Amino acid sequence: MILCLSHCSDLALEPLTENSQKPRALTNITVESVHGGAIITYTLPDDPNLLYVMAEFSSGEDGALRVVKSSVFKNSLTLDGFKSTDEQTVRLYTVNRSEVRSDPMEVSIKPLISPIEVAFQTLVATHDFGGVNVQFANEMGNEYVLYILTKDAENNWNVYDRLYTMEKNPNYTFRGLAAEPQDFAFYFQDKWQNTSDTLFQNLTPLYEEELDKSLWRHYLLDNDNYYPLYPDRPASNLWSKSTANFVMAPYPGIELPVWITIDLGQTAVLGRMKMKAISASTSNYQWFYSTGTPRVFEVWGSNNPTFDGAWDSWTLLDRFESVKPSGLPIGHNAPEDIAAGLAGEDHKFANYENAYRYIRFKVIQTWGSRPDIMLEELTFWGTPVNAE
Repeated sequence: MILCLSHCSDLALEPLTENSQKPRALTNITVESVHGGAIITYTLPDDPNLLYVMAEFSSGEDGALRVVKSSVFKNSLTLDGFKSTDEQTVRLYTVNRSEVRSDPMEVSIKPLISPIEVAFQTLVATHDFGGVNVQFANEMGNEYVLYILTKDAENNWNVYDRLYTMEKNPNYTFRGLAAEPQDFAFYFQDKWQNTSDTLFQNLTPLYEEELDKSLWRHYLLDNDNYYPLYPDRPASNLWSKSTANFVMAPYPGIELPVWITIDLGQTAVLGRMKMKAISASTSNYQWFYSTGTPRVFEVWGSNNPTFDGAWDSWTLLDRFESVKPSGLPIGHNAPEDIAAGLAGEDHKFANYENAYRYIRFKVIQTWGSRPDIMLEELTFWGTPVNAE
């Protein structure tokens, strides 16, 4: 067996055939400029021994030599990773089955503005609760690392955090920052080690804290249209740090939406929330993103709700949609879905101009299109105004 493996390894290093004659070159070469590169099309020579087409060029800020190959079943090469829009030289070769190259053919390309610069031009950084929020457009879905830098006591820049993303419209908040004016710097790096320009801003993160759940009370109003499906699982399970679920179902004859009203025991400007839709103590992970797990829901706020529960005394703070990380069909959960379900889903409020004491959690749609709603815990962060 050892002899066989050694022999096979030796064979793998040999050319497919013994043909020292140089293959003929490409013809009818055309170049199309694209963001950060070019697409080169051509006509292949009529040669049954041809194996592939190869391009050699330098791209990236380190100027490293790169090689891109294309099989004989295609008539084009895509070159990428260029940050500069200056004219670049590319050497093209045909290569036969004996790994013999043709004479090089040089072509010039002139890349359009690189994707990393396109992303940088759309980068917006703003203050947020507990940190700073960044958003940008990444229509091509490229891989980026977004760095955030802060200054130390000696006024030197240091990396505070980084975000790796391929999302087309990232919306992310770097948290854990003091609520005081600070200098920040942001820049991108791509997989070719290109770096973008740097965005410098002075921002003041908004103060936030987790709202004290010991102050919360169930505040039942006349038009709250549900009942606890299990009497031993009251609404207080949502804030009592119990691992038991709270399951609510609409009264007979009533369909979704259903809602629950909570007295926070204080008025507060709400910045973000976490929803845990099922108990982390259960092994029934098939419940994640299925059955009565909320999929679309709203959070409303009020300071003077009428006892009849009329909605005209409430303000819509935001409408959220649960997103399954893997995108798999209902009933099929990937590891990232289970991890997200166990951690709970974080949502940020767009409307945080006013403080509210009472909130309503209103479920519009569930993942399994069922009217019974399964929840484990709700958590809110924000800026308290007063406590009673």
